[in-house]
Amino acid sequence: MIGNTSLYQKILESNLVNFIIMMSILVLIFKKAKFGNFIDKMADDIRNSVMTSSEAAKKAINEYKEAKKSTKNLQAEKNEIITRAKTSALNIEDSAKEKLQIEQKNIDNKCAAQVQNVIEKAKSNTASEILDLVSELAEDEVRKRLDDTMQRRLIQKSINELDKLENLGEIKF
Repeated sequence: MIGNTSLYQKILESNLVNFIIMMSILVLIFKKAKFGNFIDKMADDIRNSVMTSSEAAKKAINEYKEAKKSTKNLQAEKNEIITRAKTSALNIEDSAKEKLQIEQKNIDNKCAAQVQNVIEKAKSNTASEILDLVSELAEDEVRKRLDDTMQRRLIQKSINELDKLENLGEIKF
């Protein structure tokens, strides 16, 4: 086993030397390529991300608390909004009813006036037509009953009446 130990020891020493050489090369490469600055920058970015996410988490927690508080009042706000909406709807309904009643009265008045005008025109037309018909009928009847002798007798009677009035002095020619 002693022989084995030295072999392991030699392998270990060889690996250790290789490791040291490799680390030295990496350090030189990092210094030459400024990987240190790059790694520092990445570390700073990671720190900033962690800080930003920490702030975002605090902000989210605060928003959650505010939202939770506002949901407590949500039912009361909802009831208030519903009450205001109902009141507004009733006011609009009352206003619409009043306007509708006024418009209905206006329409009723216009219709009544139009009906009255139509009735007056109908009465006037009917009276005029009746008068025309009566005149025509009377004229026809007078022509039927009035012959030449009757006309002469009526003319003579009218002349006699005029003479009487002239004699009384009521008419002067």
